[in-house]
Amino acid sequence: MVKYMKKNEEYTENRSRDWLIFIVSSVAMIAFLIWMPEWVWVVWPFQFTALAGALGRL
Repeated sequence: MVKYMKKNEEYTENRSRDWLIFIVSSVAMIAFLIWMPEWVWVVWPFQFTALAGALGRL
C-alpha cells in the first residue's frame, strides 16, 4: 500500500505573498549587484522560490 503526502503539507499557497517576496528580493538583488556583487547569490534562493510559488509551480 502506497501512502501519499498531503499536497500542501509544507507549503501553503499564497500568491500575493509570493509576488511580494519576489519583488522585494528583486530589489535586493539589484542593490546587491550595485554595491556587493560578490554576494548576489545570497538573494537567489528567495527570489526563485518566490517566483515559482507566485507562478503556481510549488
